[in-house]
Amino acid sequence: MEEDSSGFPVAIRMTRRQVVTAIEDRWRIDDEWWRSEPVARLYFVVLFASGRRLIVFKDLNSGQWYRQEY
Repeated sequence: MEEDSSGFPVAIRMTRRQVVTAIEDRWRIDDEWWRSEPVARLYFVVLFASGRRLIVFKDLNSGQWYRQEY
């Protein structure tokens, strides 16, 4: 995952590098505050030039990016 200086995704490497053409939505989830490491994630709905949409999120505890698969 490549991100800009604001932490927004700009490109994703899947089988090949896909440039993000738009961010259609974003939201943050903070949950399970009682755990030793609460859940803190920043989600984005990204759009590629092909028209494909994908949900990705950044785990704010580890700094790792993930694709939402379902």
